[in-house]
Amino acid sequence: MKFKDKQFAVVGLGRFGLSVCQELVDSGAQVLAIDVDEEKVKVAANIATQAIVANCTSEETVAELKLNEYDMVMVSIGENVNSSMLATLVIKDLGAKSVWVKANDKAHVKILQKIGADHIIMPERDMGVRVARKMLDKRVFEFQELGSGLAMTEIVIGSKLMGKKIADLPFAEREGVLILGFKRGAHVHPTPDLDIELEIGDMLIVVGPQLTLTKGLKSL
Repeated sequence: MKFKDKQFAVVGLGRFGLSVCQELVDSGAQVLAIDVDEEKVKVAANIATQAIVANCTSEETVAELKLNEYDMVMVSIGENVNSSMLATLVIKDLGAKSVWVKANDKAHVKILQKIGADHIIMPERDMGVRVARKMLDKRVFEFQELGSGLAMTEIVIGSKLMGKKIADLPFAEREGVLILGFKRGAHVHPTPDLDIELEIGDMLIVVGPQLTLTKGLKSL
């Protein structure tokens, strides 16, 4: 997926912030990288579209950077929780469209929720959840929460489902569920025919209500 018409700002350029910058740039997005540490900004300059030294806890600085014009701002300030919260508050108050924030712990999460962060990420916890899901059910290649009760999952077909049709799956044709793609070998088919007979190793990409998908996966 390409995002060449999208503009993102990443505030805080530790390992997490730099990895976000790299992924966004690799997807074709325009990325402004920001940190108070000049050395970190020098590293980000080799990745991002633009990298600058700035303190986003300052209203004047955020206003000057016009972060309200960006499609999304990621606040990934690491150890300094106070700076993280203040930057989030300032960026939200000055009209940013969508602010995602990296949180360190549950207390940090609660405060970020109260000051209006649009999406909060706890990288270690989120990765732990994803790894545990894979350990519990090897058929699920990936399970990503999308917010608002929605989730996306990639399902690898095993011997139990071989010969069945996509339409036979418990979540197929359920309200709000959409099969985005079907992969067999090197071939990917968007919005596949539900009459396709499944073979071992096939992969389905499905999006829909998280509860519906979870119940469907448990019954497979």
